[in-house]
Amino acid sequence: MSDRARVMVGVLCLVVLVGTGLPVGGQSASAGGIGDVSVTGSGVVTGSAAGNDSNYVWQDDPIDVSATFQDSPEFTNYRVCLGYERADAPPQELVDCDRKPLSPETNGTSEFTNVTWPSNVTGEQGLVVELQGLSNQYNTTLLDRKTVPVTVITRTGDVDADGLSNQQEVEQGYNLSNPDMDSDGLNDGPEVNRYGTNPQNPDTDGDGVRDGEELEVGSDPSATDTDGDWLSDGTELNLLRTNPTSGLTPIWLVGLVVLVGGLIVVGGTRFRRWWRDRDGRAAVENGGPSDPDGGDGVAPDEPEPEPTPEPAPEPLTDEDRVQGLLREHGGRMKQTRIVEETDWSKAKVSRLLSSMNDEGTVEKLSIGRENIVSLDGHGPEAARSPHEEPPEENASD
Repeated sequence: MSDRARVMVGVLCLVVLVGTGLPVGGQSASAGGIGDVSVTGSGVVTGSAAGNDSNYVWQDDPIDVSATFQDSPEFTNYRVCLGYERADAPPQELVDCDRKPLSPETNGTSEFTNVTWPSNVTGEQGLVVELQGLSNQYNTTLLDRKTVPVTVITRTGDVDADGLSNQQEVEQGYNLSNPDMDSDGLNDGPEVNRYGTNPQNPDTDGDGVRDGEELEVGSDPSATDTDGDWLSDGTELNLLRTNPTSGLTPIWLVGLVVLVGGLIVVGGTRFRRWWRDRDGRAAVENGGPSDPDGGDGVAPDEPEPEPTPEPAPEPLTDEDRVQGLLREHGGRMKQTRIVEETDWSKAKVSRLLSSMNDEGTVEKLSIGRENIVSLDGHGPEAARSPHEEPPEENASD
């Protein structure tokens, strides 16, 4: 009967779903062999609580087991038996074996319903389904067996010893086999029962410090700002290296911030004043307007109101740059010179000047192999119409 128990263990390991029959094994039965085995019923623990590495069944809830098998050429009558076994105990039957006659080259199915575990059976077990061939009423031959490891649990037990009962973990969707699901250094039981934190979130309050670390330093893992000083615990621990449990910490910090801010304001004001004075001196040196009182063009230092930000100058367009170059060169330049001054390609300059010529912002005239570009009224004499009056000469000339 130990062999029969191992067979049923194989059934449950492959399919652990409540209310849905799934194949265990996933292949057709070979001659004289067990095919698909499925386990259903309220006794099967499903969902996230079951995890991926264990098959859990409730001790006090029934399961239903279905097993398919194929005939053997040597037999026409069969027995399918269901049982359990464990390493430190002999195999035991769970229910009576199911007798099945089977015609040659056909498949059979055995159903075991409302199967319950003995009240003294818990922990890791082997659920066994066993197929036997009957040559007569008393002689049997073992044809096949399947064994699946399962863990039989009680509702008040605690499989992972994390301080939460199996019933609590299943109801909340916690993992039955992992005592610290979020790996924050706190077992799931204390998180739920003592600290009020989330066992599925390593940083319950979202302050940048893991729950376990907060308890080590004395801060509250469920409060973003333990000492109420307007600085989050994560900012104090990770950035400022201050005490997140002392509300007096910001006193020196505020003083430091004020000092640094003052230095920035003073430095900025002095820089703006130096820059303005530099521009004034440059204007005087370049023949610009001087101080109306006969000074040297440098504004005296005197208290000034806090300057308001000036709008940033609009960037020069390509057309603006060409017009500026023309003004700097007396209103007229060769096209090749514009290429040299702007460092643009010849093709770009040609397209741009043609467009500006069409718009009337410049005049472009070909003289020999050169293109002369000029502002309005600054064209070369060769460009004038033979009927156009030349400009009057200055009387002083």
